[in-house]
Amino acid sequence: MRRINIGLLGCGTVGRGFVDLLARERERIRGRDGVDIAVRRILVRDAGKSRPGIDPALFSTSAIDIIDDGCDIIVELVGGIHSAGAFVRRALANGRHVVTANKALLAEAGRELFATAERNHVRIGFEASVCGGIPIIRALRHGLAGDRIESISGILNGTCNYILTRMEQDDLEFDDALRLAQERGFAEADPSLDVGGDDAAQKLRILGELAFGPQVVRMRVHGIADVTRAEVEQARARRGVVRHVATARRAAGGVEMRVERRELPEFHPLAAVRDENNAIVVRGRAVGEMMFQGKGAGSLPTAAAVLSDVIEIASEPNRTRVLT
Repeated sequence: MRRINIGLLGCGTVGRGFVDLLARERERIRGRDGVDIAVRRILVRDAGKSRPGIDPALFSTSAIDIIDDGCDIIVELVGGIHSAGAFVRRALANGRHVVTANKALLAEAGRELFATAERNHVRIGFEASVCGGIPIIRALRHGLAGDRIESISGILNGTCNYILTRMEQDDLEFDDALRLAQERGFAEADPSLDVGGDDAAQKLRILGELAFGPQVVRMRVHGIADVTRAEVEQARARRGVVRHVATARRAAGGVEMRVERRELPEFHPLAAVRDENNAIVVRGRAVGEMMFQGKGAGSLPTAAAVLSDVIEIASEPNRTRVLT
């Protein structure tokens, strides 16, 4: 039985979910995978804040102390680009595997970070960076590695989908639906990253890199902040729905990516995806069309994706080839 020590950077919604999920599943993982995974240190902003169920002796306000403490895997859940990027780079330089849910960081500096991981013979797990608990990263990297992907299309942002669903089903205006999403925890106080389309664009870049490799990318991004109740009602009158759809496809000279709201006929596979759920349709030359659907966000679905990467790395510590 090998012991795997985790340095956890961040104890917010997903970080706390990861700690709780690991505590619940630790014995099952020990028996099934032959590894004992334990959280050794946790980066927090306020070490004096009460976090029921977590030993306060694990808390530290110094990321450097945790990264340099000899942990086997660093789990980065602080978010953002600058501080998180510095933490990840230091962990990789120290020869530590990294698991992250940070879509913004990977969209901005993914190629550089994966190259650094290769040089230091370590791995980066990033299943949780796109669509929470849906295993789309693993499907593209492994399950569909033998096929040529022609296109990817999906609902990648749960906030936008929740707003559009409430406008459709409850006859709400955009501002009212957004307010409801914020009250129920599906939208941030500042929702601009989501409703402006940038969150979905970051996720689409990650999927596009996996599906098509390094290519010249032409990207167009449009959000839903200007959608109106009348637009939703007109779509419904035509037996359609309005959805915020992200699409990447091969095109002459590179890859074309679009993030935009579209009117979909009611029989379209993405039309039935409602509320905070996500879905991705992958079209391959050999396999045809495949759809992945489920919870795209939330504490436990995202934590489950983080833990799956930790288990994979812990079970195969010597497989250091990083696929991007």
